[in-house]
Parts: sequence; structure tokens; C-alpha cells
Amino acid sequence: MSGTYSRASFRYQKPKLIYLATLFAVFAVLLGAAGIFGVGATPAQAQERRFSIGMVVATIADTDLLEQPAADGPVLKALPVNSRAIVVGGPFNDGWYWLDINGGVQGGRGYVQQRFLVIVDANYKPIPSATSTPAPTNTRVPQKPTNTPVPPATATATTAPVATDTPEPAPTEDVSVPNKPGDYTGLWLGELTVGGNVRVGPGLDQRILKSWWAGRRVLLYEAATDSRGGVWYRVSDPPEEPMWVHSSLIRKVEPVKFEGPRFRGRWVNVNVSQQIVTGYQDGTPVKVTLASTGKAPNLTELGVWKIYWRLPKQDMKGGNKASGDYYDLKDVPYPQYFHNSGEALHGTYWHDDFGRAHSHGCVNLSTPMSEWFYTWDKVGTIVYAHN
Repeated sequence: MSGTYSRASFRYQKPKLIYLATLFAVFAVLLGAAGIFGVGATPAQAQERRFSIGMVVATIADTDLLEQPAADGPVLKALPVNSRAIVVGGPFNDGWYWLDINGGVQGGRGYVQQRFLVIVDANYKPIPSATSTPAPTNTRVPQKPTNTPVPPATATATTAPVATDTPEPAPTEDVSVPNKPGDYTGLWLGELTVGGNVRVGPGLDQRILKSWWAGRRVLLYEAATDSRGGVWYRVSDPPEEPMWVHSSLIRKVEPVKFEGPRFRGRWVNVNVSQQIVTGYQDGTPVKVTLASTGKAPNLTELGVWKIYWRLPKQDMKGGNKASGDYYDLKDVPYPQYFHNSGEALHGTYWHDDFGRAHSHGCVNLSTPMSEWFYTWDKVGTIVYAHN
């Protein structure tokens, strides 16, 4: 041994030259990892961050768009490096994200693993195609959670359109919706006709919160006109954060159906055909929101039920990996069980496609809305589920 070990001091003393060389080597490695010597972060290191729903992302290598969040899932389409997409769900299982690659056009949604994605922001730089690498195909992970949809069979595009706003005013006959918070008279169900930006206020000068895809359902809670004469729709309701979309990106689908005084006191109405949940006080709607109910073959049970058990959060696991309906979801917020098959109202962090059936029978709500209902109702509150 070239150095000496002293029990009294618990020190290991190396010769000075070796000691300095070792320090320099460690220092060089640290600097290289920080990018000072031009090494920079590796793609794997860059992908340690989680992506939020509505973010625009790009692929950093050639990879595949898969039908399920598993490496052995059916391939929908080959994605070359720098393909862009909007995050519409996830993460699932081992870091899989559900992506929309062509603005909601049929066949444009599937799964890509996190390590092949990077956020498209002001610092984004496309990867030179010569450095791209094919995606590995030998990594097996659990099958998709059943609270997500199975994408269509064939993808048709490799890049997502850039989400935009249209500054021209919408026709005046299209703005007959409520004009103040809390007023649900004349509420309309709408749908985006093209991919577009969601902003925190009614105007092109307002911060972009996220992007949504063509076909995304919305409730038109309020109409407002900006300084340029453009008409905007508020598509969220407290306690959700403010979200506004330009009216030219949205078509009206149908008026929201209300039930009137079907039950006394506080009760919850689940309209499966419209995918809308309403909190009623006698016959007056006090909260209206989009939901995602059960998707075939696991449809939400119709009938008059009562909340019999609830808790602030709960892990949910079930299904079968072999049959492809396995799910393992941590800390699902505010579950309120109303049917003995395990169906519940609860918050949802793994998708943002409310207004479409997605679940294994439960009634998916946004997390802020699930908290509102959890605070508002109680064990014994009626839940009326119907078409």
C-alpha cells in the first residue's frame, strides 16, 4: 500500500502527486457532467423531469407510437426524431405518456416512453437526425391502466400542429352562453374543431396555460370580448384555475341537460350521455363539470345510488396484465364510493380528456372538482347515474 492508515486520526494519507491527480480527475468528471467541457446532459438525464398534460414535446430519437404503454404493445406508427406531439395523459406504469401527434385526427394518439421525449420550449433545439438511435424493443413494463382510452388502430401523421389562437371575432349568434361565474342558465357543451391554446384570460396577451387537441370536449361557462373584439369562452369553473379558449376554435355541440328537483337536498347527477356531473341543491344546479365515466365493457352502473364510503386519497390497483386491463394508480384523490362494484367519484391526474368515456366504471373528475364535491357532499348523498 502506497499510503499509511493511522488508527489515532482515522485518516488515509496518499502521496501528494496521486492525491492531486485524483482530485483533478474527480473535478473534471463533475465539470464534464455540468457541460463545461461540452459534454452536457445526456438524453436520459434530460428526461428525468415529468411532463404536464397540455405540454408540447418532441422525440429525441427514432421511436414508435404504441397502442399500449408497454414495450411489447402494438405499434401504431414509427416516429422519427424531432416528431412533435401534445401530452394528453400520463405518466403511466414505467414513465409512459399518452400523446396526440396530429391534433385529434383519427388514429393520432398513442404511447411513448418518457426517456424519448423532451419539452418544446424556448430552449428546445432539434436533434440532428444523424445522431438519432432506434428505440429499444426488449423492455417489458405493465400494461396500460384501464382509466385511459385505447387509441385508434392506425396513426397518420408524425408531428402535432402548432396550437394557435384565432384573433378574429366569432359570429355573434355563437356567444349565447352565460356571462358571469356561477350562472349555469343556458350552459352549452362544446368541442374544439382544431388544436388550440388554452389561456388564463380572454385575450392574446394572456399567458398560455396548455394546449388542447381537436375533439376535446369543453363546457362553455362564460363568453367575454377582448380589446380587439375577439370573443373568448371560459371553459373552466372554480375551483379549477381560469381557462379560456378563443370562440373560433370551438363549435357548439348541444345545450346541457338539467334534471330539475328530482330529489330533495343535495344530490349528484351523472349524465352519462353528455359526460357531465352536476351538483344539485333540490332543483338548482350549484356546480356543473365535465367527467369521464366507464368505457365499454366496464360501463358505469346506471341507477339511484348513495355514497357509502369515502376518503381523501387511495391507491387503486386492479385488472389483469394478460387481458390488458391492468392499472396501478397511486394516491387517487378524493374517492367517494357509490356502488358495491367499486365505482366511485374521484379525482384524475392521469388524463385531461374529460367529456369522453375513459374509466373502468368510476366517474373521473378533475382533481379540483373532485375536492369540491368531497367537501360539499357526504356519506348518504344520492348519486343518480343515467343516460
